[in-house]
Amino acid sequence: MGKAKREQENQAAQAPFTGNWTHAVRVLLFSAAIITAYLALATLAKGGEVPGCGPESDCDKVLSSSWAYWLGIPVSLLGLGLYGAFFISTFSLKIGDSQKARRALNSLTLFSFAILAAAAWFVGVQAIAIKAFCPYCCTAHGLASMAAIIFLSQASGIGSRLSVRLNFAGASGVALGLVAVVAAGQIILPKEQAAPKIVDLGQAPTNAPIAEAKPAPKPAPPPTPVVEPKPAPPAATTVSPEAPSTAKAEPFLVPRTTLSLDASRLPLIGSPKAPHRIGCLFDYTCHHCRQLHGFIRAAIDKFDGQLSCLMIPMPLDANCNAQFKRTHRDHVDACKYAKICLAVQQLAPAKYEAFDRWLFTDHKTTKPLATVKARAATLVGAAALDKAVASAAVQQQLQQDIRAYELNTKNGRNSSMPQTIIKDRVMFGPPPSAVALESILKQTLGLK
Repeated sequence: MGKAKREQENQAAQAPFTGNWTHAVRVLLFSAAIITAYLALATLAKGGEVPGCGPESDCDKVLSSSWAYWLGIPVSLLGLGLYGAFFISTFSLKIGDSQKARRALNSLTLFSFAILAAAAWFVGVQAIAIKAFCPYCCTAHGLASMAAIIFLSQASGIGSRLSVRLNFAGASGVALGLVAVVAAGQIILPKEQAAPKIVDLGQAPTNAPIAEAKPAPKPAPPPTPVVEPKPAPPAATTVSPEAPSTAKAEPFLVPRTTLSLDASRLPLIGSPKAPHRIGCLFDYTCHHCRQLHGFIRAAIDKFDGQLSCLMIPMPLDANCNAQFKRTHRDHVDACKYAKICLAVQQLAPAKYEAFDRWLFTDHKTTKPLATVKARAATLVGAAALDKAVASAAVQQQLQQDIRAYELNTKNGRNSSMPQTIIKDRVMFGPPPSAVALESILKQTLGLK
């Protein structure tokens, strides 16, 4: 019995520390690392514009926020380093070198708690601060956390075989301290918002305009027979004076296309006599668009009488915009908001300025649709508003605005919103501040 027991103990001592669980841990970590590497490369190369993350999507909000960085470094790079260190350390759990195995065991324990603490922090930030979840990020955190939990379930057994008493409390404390350092850096020294991408479509290598499809000409009616008029006695002719013609606003051209928007059908903020006019494709339900609106208002006041802005409603809503397959929860009813804006402009252009100032009283939040509709009804009348919202003129204008977005996105190779047209240039996304916008306008338009 004693000999059999010693042989059993020897076999147990010679058994490897790793097993099927190790393969599962490595697969999970490798998968998390691939996702994290993709996010890191996309963030570095495209400033957070990741394929599959459309404008105003949850992942767009997360990856373009200051929480996606630590001291200017994408946090995905920090995660990639942690996952990589964990993955490599699993290969150091070998029977032949007990000292190396002990170091690896301690490192893996620390890495596991660091992964769990980091996952709790960043998922919490998405839930509380950003109020949006990046599916890529959450998947990577979930995979890595599963790997950490699997390892920790085996760590005590490995420690007993190596005669090592693991200090889980100490490891978790160190991990929380490291995450606290990351959190402090994000809170105290947040990354400034990146400059918007500005594409000069007037000086592109291929500057051929995209022609708009025109309806086929109607067939000419058959000629009518000529009938000689009978002579009539001369009569005194009276000439009635013509109604005075109103000056029509000049059409607004979309760069590198033949599409021109009828400025008289679109809201204008600022003086109609201003020598410089820009155009802003916006969605009222888009927080970046509301932010830019405040900057534009400040610029119009700053360049007193020199600047005006054509407001071009462009809803990020699949209900009226075929560019989107589904409507994000933040943009539900965006089509209705856009139609109300166009209807107020159509019915009472002189009242739109006051409506716009009320609509954007708070640039951080969206006013309820019922409140916006009621306010518009007080300005133009409820019956007239309903009729205008459903009119062909509003529907056609909305589709023309969407077409402008489609062309800008194709020519500028960027789908970010808002889109601001400044002469032959298109600015995708908002600038970081009102001062930054003023600098862009001075440089592009020569404003002083």
